[in-house]
Amino acid sequence: MRILIDLQGAQSASRHRGIGRYTLALALAMAKNKGEHEIHLLLNGMLAETIRPIRDAFKAWIPANHIHVWQALAPVNSNAPENAVRRRIAAIIREDAISQIQPDVVHITSLYDGFGDNSVHSVHERAECLVAITFYDAIPLIQAAAYLDNNPVYRDHYLACTAQAKNADLLLAISESARQEAVTYLQADSHRVINISSAVDPCFMPVSYSAEQTRDLQRRLGIRKPFVMYSGATDERKNHRGLISAFAQLPTDLRHAHQLVLAGGLPADHREQLEAHVRDCGLAQDEVVITGRISDDDLVQLYCQCALYVFPSWHEGFGLPALEAMSCGAATIGANTTSVPEVIGWERALFDPYDPADIAQKMAEALTDADFHQELRAHALRQATQFSWDNSALRTIAALEDLVSKATVTEASVRPDLLPAIAQMAAEDASLDLMGLSQAIARNHRAAKPQLLVDISELVQRDARTGIQRVVRSILHEWLSHPPEAYEVRAVYATTDKPGYRYADRFVQNFMGAPAANAADPDAAIDYAPGDIFLALDMQPQVQIYQSPFYQTLRNHGVDVRFVLYDLLPITMPQFFPEDAEANHSRWVSVAAQTDGVICISQSVADEFKAWCQKRAANLPQIDWFHMGADIESSTPSQGLPEDAVVTLDKLSMRPTFLMVGTVEPRKGHAQVLDAANALWNCSADFNLVLVGKQGWKVEKLVNDLQAHSQLGERLFWLQGISDEYLAKVYAQSDCLIAASYGEGFGLPLIEAAQIDLPIIARDIPVFREVAGDYATYFNSVAGLESVISNWVASFEDRQDKNSKHMPWQTWGQSAAQLLQRISTRS
Repeated sequence: MRILIDLQGAQSASRHRGIGRYTLALALAMAKNKGEHEIHLLLNGMLAETIRPIRDAFKAWIPANHIHVWQALAPVNSNAPENAVRRRIAAIIREDAISQIQPDVVHITSLYDGFGDNSVHSVHERAECLVAITFYDAIPLIQAAAYLDNNPVYRDHYLACTAQAKNADLLLAISESARQEAVTYLQADSHRVINISSAVDPCFMPVSYSAEQTRDLQRRLGIRKPFVMYSGATDERKNHRGLISAFAQLPTDLRHAHQLVLAGGLPADHREQLEAHVRDCGLAQDEVVITGRISDDDLVQLYCQCALYVFPSWHEGFGLPALEAMSCGAATIGANTTSVPEVIGWERALFDPYDPADIAQKMAEALTDADFHQELRAHALRQATQFSWDNSALRTIAALEDLVSKATVTEASVRPDLLPAIAQMAAEDASLDLMGLSQAIARNHRAAKPQLLVDISELVQRDARTGIQRVVRSILHEWLSHPPEAYEVRAVYATTDKPGYRYADRFVQNFMGAPAANAADPDAAIDYAPGDIFLALDMQPQVQIYQSPFYQTLRNHGVDVRFVLYDLLPITMPQFFPEDAEANHSRWVSVAAQTDGVICISQSVADEFKAWCQKRAANLPQIDWFHMGADIESSTPSQGLPEDAVVTLDKLSMRPTFLMVGTVEPRKGHAQVLDAANALWNCSADFNLVLVGKQGWKVEKLVNDLQAHSQLGERLFWLQGISDEYLAKVYAQSDCLIAASYGEGFGLPLIEAAQIDLPIIARDIPVFREVAGDYATYFNSVAGLESVISNWVASFEDRQDKNSKHMPWQTWGQSAAQLLQRISTRS
């Protein structure tokens, strides 16, 4: 059985209330107890800020492709009449999305939302599958004077939802009291209303607190005495005034020994009304503490430390706060009406909520009769064990199984074409944003193949000819030349001008050697859908920091967002970088850490990144690593040789040549290598030293030393910004690679050297050990480097030094395949 749970109850304004707690907890329990059934979730893309937390909550229980997001044109809240057409269109878009999923049954978790937010529901208007609805209560119908008669717009909304509820195939009542209300007030057949009961979050349990924790809570909330408490919303039916009046009627000595604590969020006007009632009852302002919204941790502590919990509500669908208090071991008394007796489960603990004197009498009994108080506490823990989300989930699944098994099997009907229906509705509203509507509709329909959206934002602007650019060119060329079967590869880019990405189609045409695209044609904004993957292959910190909110938009809509991390060096070795590099790189890495996964270019970088996240107590994304390729000819090499290339290459052939490849910056160790070379040249050693790389930062003295060096152009060569074609010739003419970096993300020159069996002298750092293993000679100091170079030159003709002939390395094709495998693996 395929069960589709519409989770708008955990997305709408209800998410801050008991309905939201109920929705999320029951759905999670259903996912954990699904057995052989498939559980799918349906989310409303117009409530985007809630999507990521829900995805994260279900990550361990439901595959990512079982979470579906539908998109419509907002706003659609029913309290604004001008939204009527958009709301009707959104309803049929939602049902069309349901039809595409083809569930056996849809479970709507909160039907009545959407008056003040963008929730939208409908029953049997388009989708043919069975529909079950969580039924919380019929309070607005029963108390129409308080909830409906004074607000005709809300009354119309509520009654329209009620009409839909009557069309549902099954009502899942949260208590026996709610079940009876459905039968009585919705005229529902009793056999299609099932009591699935309720439960509380596992965080509500007895906890011991230190004296310091107790003092901190009391200081923050203004509690200075033992206290009686209530928690929950401030609707009139919750009977706060009756509770305050009852507290005022306690015997003077008992009242003075306690405070009354009212916990939970409330509007400002409700607070003013309650404070006025406190004064009217003759109570001092500090005798009643109104906390406002508090955290679950604070709420648990209040439950655990209260002298008495009182639940005086006139009418409840279930009465979740009372069960929360009992689960924490609080002595609990409550109203003798509707569902509250089901929750409390002991007649002696009940009172008449309409009579403040009766409430006061029961409060006084519980506070002064030690035996009764102890019995209340013991009973609370026993009674709480009768309720669990697992039980409610199993009851729900059993009810859905029974519904599906008894349904009449009919031939599948042809789904009506969506677009004509929308077009007909859209014609009724001339102000409708048709472009926005078409984009929303497009996002509800997945293409035959998901997209692999490859961010090349830096490469589109310029080829910086760094190691990162070589990776980007190489991987992109491999994926475009040999497209993976499972994905449509699309290069994309962004700027800091406005949020969002564009397809880099014009760049790709030129990159792949196709006829140049018309530069006047703008690149189109990207489309995206659930199942797509966005990979930040390029590193463009300014753009990617600016686009951070857009990545969350992609994730909300089911796009898997991942970053390639090249290194953490500006953070781990800030002394080698410009002054603001550490802060900027930290901001960029923080953006990457807030995505679905980070794929590092070595295991060493992966270990460093994991430690970085743990140090900041940040949530860990999925962390993986891959190794880069080495074959320059497969990296879409840049071409071109300078006029003096032949002369330079001839000079390199005259004596042993040591090669360094990388930007000339302090971290690369050029100054230390030059010091070693100078010492050896002064001792008549005969060898060449070639530096390939453009000038970086904080190397002014080194640059002056190089440019004024007596051996420049003879034994010392600095080749800046050369093409890959020229670099390949320099590699071929060299005899040994020196990798002197104090820190690297990978060390691409090592495997480029290994490809042509070039011996390697490397600084002894973890990542070089990871890449080169036993196929390099390692050093740790200038003296050590001098010794290695001297011995190497002395034995040049018949040297037996280690070479890299058998060092394992990958082609760019293999590297691209490894990276694809990593990004295709979802947690």
